[in-house]
Amino acid sequence: MTTVAITPRGFRSNEGRHKALLRDHGLSPRYPAQDRPLTVEELSELVAGCRAAIVGLDDVSERILATPGLEILVRFGAGADNVDLLAARRHGVKVATIPGATATSVAELALGLMLAAARRILPMDRSVRQGSWQRQTGFELSGRCLGLVGAGRIGQEVAVRAKALGMDVIAFDPFAAVSPLALVTFEELLSRSDVISIHAPLTSETAGLFDANALAAMRPGSVLVNTARGGIIDEAALAAALKSGPLSAAALDSFADEPTRETALFELENIVLTPHCGATTVQAVERAGVMAVEEVLRALAGRPMLGTID
Repeated sequence: MTTVAITPRGFRSNEGRHKALLRDHGLSPRYPAQDRPLTVEELSELVAGCRAAIVGLDDVSERILATPGLEILVRFGAGADNVDLLAARRHGVKVATIPGATATSVAELALGLMLAAARRILPMDRSVRQGSWQRQTGFELSGRCLGLVGAGRIGQEVAVRAKALGMDVIAFDPFAAVSPLALVTFEELLSRSDVISIHAPLTSETAGLFDANALAAMRPGSVLVNTARGGIIDEAALAAALKSGPLSAAALDSFADEPTRETALFELENIVLTPHCGATTVQAVERAGVMAVEEVLRALAGRPMLGTID
């Protein structure tokens, strides 16, 4: 029986077609005991003796990819920035992602975070719980400009929902030669957008993209939302921009270090923080799970995986 190491919490904690697919094809899942991304040591122990692995946000280093017998690695999501792709090629491990599986869930969270930040929902919730009835004045998203960093599937899903609220939408994506969205330069995005939402992978080009200079160039009173990857935003610079401007609020679902430890951001009332949960819905977990298992089955049968990364 083929053993598959599976780390994503959503996969293992939710029943559905993804688990039935494993059983129906005689695959034996091996789950970790930890409820967080695994260390290299923990992941190494988990994948030992496995032909395939389905991983979440775990650090997949060369040590993991050099595991004897490991042939297939499927990233439980659209990005593979946590996988050493050069090492995978050296050791002959086939790597695939499952783009699109979580686009709806991430897009809906991004919109929810925009609304929460724009309408000051969390500070007012805390205020009411403390016995106060102090209202805070937010702003409507309708009629405002949304700037998207990344015009891929998730960015486009966010655009559909934002337009339904009456927002104008522009996007910055240097890798999109053609797009259904209005493409602009990064500088224009910063100067025109009332809300900026990030939907780009973490690469050498995007790491630290929102540094102190970029944040200073944003519109006064604007909002920054990140449901992509930590590291794209300089968190110390963001804290300063939230304290003294120009930003009025921010919302983060991803951080440079995860699980995140207490930072200056924790002290601020004008930021919403969530635990990298964009893809955590029943529907997204099942879709992603089925797609991931199907990729493993294709590779085991000697067929090309649909989301192969060359």
